[in-house]
Amino acid sequence: MTSPLEQSIQKTLSYFDLANYPLTKEELFAFLWQPPAMGYYDFMNQLNAGAAGFETARGYYFLHGRENIIAERQRRLVNSEHKLKIAKKAAKKLRSVPFLRAIFVCNSVGSEQALQDSDIDFFIVTEAKRIWIARFFSNLILRFFGIRTYGKKIKDKICLSFFVDGAHLDLAGLRIAEDDVHFAYWIRQMLPLYDPENYYSKFLSANGWIKKFMPNLNNEFITPHRFNVKNSGPGLFWKKAWEKMWTGSYGDLIEVQAKGLQWARISHALKEKSGRDDKGVVFSEGVLKFHENDTRKNYREAWLKKCNGLPVENFKI
Repeated sequence: MTSPLEQSIQKTLSYFDLANYPLTKEELFAFLWQPPAMGYYDFMNQLNAGAAGFETARGYYFLHGRENIIAERQRRLVNSEHKLKIAKKAAKKLRSVPFLRAIFVCNSVGSEQALQDSDIDFFIVTEAKRIWIARFFSNLILRFFGIRTYGKKIKDKICLSFFVDGAHLDLAGLRIAEDDVHFAYWIRQMLPLYDPENYYSKFLSANGWIKKFMPNLNNEFITPHRFNVKNSGPGLFWKKAWEKMWTGSYGDLIEVQAKGLQWARISHALKEKSGRDDKGVVFSEGVLKFHENDTRKNYREAWLKKCNGLPVENFKI
């Protein structure tokens, strides 16, 4: 009979195995899914004592027979580092957007799992009730510089896939299930690029529901601020000027106009998807989510099968 820790390790490695992503011991501790209460040193003592269901090699932990994914992780790390440099340059261009408060890298680049042809997904936090203004200028700037995804042109391009305002940081209502495993890890693996007001900490605090599943969330082994863009540059003067001008009722009017312009350009198919229960596409107060091919349901089903030792076929991230 497996121990509670072994069960937690099995669930954790099963999730990351779906992405061909082995974990270091520090990452394994940080990302443990519903582990028993214990500190890092107790964890290491029990981990070193050996456990069923997984192996270790070259400093990584993975499911039995999956040592080959170590090389895959290293290849994806190279891809991700390259794309993070592009993301940083893009963030410098976007930091002067009125009412834009923070930029996080999410999805495959944020989790360092990028493929060579992957795009670069941004999660953007805006001032409350100014989300459409921020999205309008973000799109405008990226398209001007030719670095926004467009049609099939996605490699090394920026995808503005998710916006929230500062009053809607809690994403619990967007879960597809209480234990939405992919969504929880997706949130936890974001990387802040531009965050002068420390919205990353506010964001994690607002999503405290994740601690039920990952109680080791705030630990000393994960340091997400390696790529932080400074809050400087000539554009910030104009940013403050426009924000001052667009306050109060006049700013509300500009927000309505910005929404109208963009809403007219959003496809009918995308609007239809926003009414579905899968919560992949969302247009609501303070939240704009453009995940047309939301994989969370598939992830959860494949994860549950793997946790129970069942084969998982034809799964792609």
